[in-house]
Amino acid sequence: MALGSNIAPRWAHLASAREMLRKISVGGWMESPVYETPPVGPAGQGPYFNQVVSFWYMRGKRSLLYYLKGTELFLGRKPRGHWEAREIDLDLLYYGDVIASGRPTLPHPEAASRQFVLVPLCDIAPEWVDPVTDKTMQQMLAELRSREPTQNFRKVEDDDE
Repeated sequence: MALGSNIAPRWAHLASAREMLRKISVGGWMESPVYETPPVGPAGQGPYFNQVVSFWYMRGKRSLLYYLKGTELFLGRKPRGHWEAREIDLDLLYYGDVIASGRPTLPHPEAASRQFVLVPLCDIAPEWVDPVTDKTMQQMLAELRSREPTQNFRKVEDDDE
């Protein structure tokens, strides 16, 4: 699960999202550090706080997707358009080794092309294997960095906005 926010208070938005996700976790909770990353999308946006969390969930991928979208609304996300600034963004990256098209598409179609996703994924599951490419998260990040410049993200230790 990828969490992101670029509208203040970014730290509080991620903390609230983690709290909501812990409510549905049935174990196996892992979370990466929080990173400050440059925005992707239209110009004029501020930097993001990004993080990846992983946990066990037993009610199905579609149920989880609906919970994520409802959580975004509950936490105050306002519709601004694709890739625009957001209070909170929750993306389902993987659901175990499930491969699915439609809603949700799994793995997330952009996961392998985003350093702000792969860097924190490598923090919590570097040897986890992508079911489509059969590559570890470390291998996917190394391949991505061979195609584009390495982005050095700042680790955020606490609410330092």
